Amino acid sequence: MTSMQADNGNTEASGRFLEIAEREVGRIILDIHDGPVQNIFAALSQLYVVQRRLAQQQPLFEEELLRIKRSIGLLEHALNEIRNFMGAFRPPEFQRRDLVSILEGLVIQHEELTGNPVSLEILGELPAVPLPVKISLYRILQEALSNAARHGQARRHSVTLSCDGRRITMEVYDDGQGFDVAEVMQRPLAGHFGLEGMRERVHLLGGSFSIESAPGQGARVRVEIPYGRND
Repeated sequence: MTSMQADNGNTEASGRFLEIAEREVGRIILDIHDGPVQNIFAALSQLYVVQRRLAQQQPLFEEELLRIKRSIGLLEHALNEIRNFMGAFRPPEFQRRDLVSILEGLVIQHEELTGNPVSLEILGELPAVPLPVKISLYRILQEALSNAARHGQARRHSVTLSCDGRRITMEVYDDGQGFDVAEVMQRPLAGHFGLEGMRERVHLLGGSFSIESAPGQGARVRVEIPYGRND
């Protein structure tokens, strides 16, 4: 097993940066919804009309109907992919909902998309945490679950959260293929697994990040983030 540890370093400016970045994600999602999604839907509606009218013609325009059917299939596939993307990155009302609520929602979403069960265990009562902490824990869990399913071929995941009065600790374990952490981290430009992004989020909040994995042994991500700051 190999592990890595991030340096501590926490500033209010870092928290504000994370909030601003999250608002920017929300704006991009709305732009996608109001632009490309609406245009694709309008194009599909037009194709449905043409398809119905051609189907009523005699003799049948078989080749044209086949081309339209293929075009409809491609556009429907693209629309579903965009909607899945938007569902994964849509801001889950971080301001209003508590940490457990948004993480439970993420777990349910992952189970529906992948069919993989996720065990979520809350050890004790968690306190209200600042907005940047909620955002970071959500995004780190989202990345860890996605990595395990896409790259590790994991079939099961377990998530535990606990608090020691000063810090929130989250551990994410999967039963996937595992990987050599040191080797992966030597290739940061490969963007492998988004590990650098997870570590950077934790670093901005003055927390610690570690990951343990090895080929054939799954992976375990552990983050500790201090939360002694008001929204």
